[in-house]
Order: sequence, then structure tokens, then C-alpha cells
Amino acid sequence: MKKKIFFCFLTVSSIIAIIAIIFNINKKDNKQNILKNEKEFQISKIQFYSGANGISNTTSYQNPEWNLKVYQYTDIAIYLNRLNNEISEKNYISDLKISNIQLNFPDKEEVYYINPNLFGNNSLDIDKKIEGSLEYNVINDENTENKQNYNIPVFFQDCSNPITIRFVNYLKDNYKVPSDRTLEYNGNLITEIGLDIEDLDKNLSFDLEITTRDGKKKIQKVDIEIPFENKENSILDGDYKSKLETNIEF
Repeated sequence: MKKKIFFCFLTVSSIIAIIAIIFNINKKDNKQNILKNEKEFQISKIQFYSGANGISNTTSYQNPEWNLKVYQYTDIAIYLNRLNNEISEKNYISDLKISNIQLNFPDKEEVYYINPNLFGNNSLDIDKKIEGSLEYNVINDENTENKQNYNIPVFFQDCSNPITIRFVNYLKDNYKVPSDRTLEYNGNLITEIGLDIEDLDKNLSFDLEITTRDGKKKIQKVDIEIPFENKENSILDGDYKSKLETNIEF
């Protein structure tokens, strides 16, 4: 009798152990499948356009000198792709947001939304400053004719337009020069006020938040090191353009 009980116990234990092993294997396989399939998007490249400009603090035209607030700016265009060309609930974007912006010197640095059609334009629209986060209006239609004016943050569902922001670093509050002196309102201003490339802040980070149609939220931290020079030229020569090929999948 005892042998039968022991044999039954051994059999039941073996069955439980086999079920546990199968369950763990399936659990592991499911986890691997989730990890394999969870990456639906890619940041394929980032383009930069850097320069400098000055805001006039002078209130009277009779003043014999200009009083400028000099700033360095970098326009940043982030290109997003789907990893899978076949549109599904997993890669159909319903919401897009930039959040958790991290600045090294928040007392003198700001981030703005910029119309991609004005990319590289040195004028500054202070009304476009990002306070806290930036939510995009996701348009479901394809951007076939590219007729959108982008006065508000817009992103097309087909990922045909880049995510564009402007990083601004205020370098000098009161730079005074004679009003009859000719100034170049570009990267040369950085040298004019006695600064060099090493004095510029290159680092910026933020979270790119995407919610897909199936209700899943993806958050990708984007760390950017702004390029200001290469072997041929730099921002100190005027304006500086650069492109960074990336392969950030999330």
C-alpha cells in the first residue's frame, strides 16, 4: 500500500514538474516574443542647424549704440520611421508628445517648437516656447501634398515629416556695440562677444512619448550631443549644418 502511495506521489510530482517546465518555457518564449515584437519605431537620423542671433534691447533709435541679448540656437529635426511597413494597431500612432526636457542650465536655456518650414531661420518666436511638454496633433491622412503650414505642432501618421524643435542658449544679456557698426547675425556673434565653441552647451535630453492605437505607450529617452564643428568649418564661421545617422529602435 505504501509503495502504491509513494508511486502515486512520485507520478503526481513528476507531472507537476513537467507542467512547470513547460509553463516556464512558454513563459520564456512569450517574453522573448514580446521583446522581439515590442520595437515598432526607429529614429533613423537627426539633422542640426546651428547659428547665433541677437535680440535688440534698445528702445530708442537716438541711442548711439545697440544693446543686444545674444543667443546661440540649434534647430533639431528628428526623423521617425516604422520598423514594419505594414500598418497595424501596434505601430499606428494616436498620440505623440515630447516631455521631461532636461537642460544643463535652465536659467539661460530654453526649448521651442519650430515650424519645419522655418528650419534654420534665425528669427525667434517666443510664443512657441515649450512649457513642460509639447503635444503634437497627429494627422491620420498621408502627407502626400505637403500643404500643411505647421503653425502648430503637427505630425503625420505616415511619419513623413520630422519632429522639429529649437534649442536656445542665451549667451550675453547686454552686448553693446555702436549703432553704425555692421554685425553679422550668425555664428560670428559668438566670437564677437568673446566666447568659443567650448563655452557652448552641447547636451540636451528629453523623452519621446508615443501612444499607439492598441493603447500601448512607448517612451524613448533621446540624448543629444549637438555638433558644432568638423574638420572643415564650425559654427564660428557663420551657420553650421550637420546630420547624424542613428539607429534608435523602440
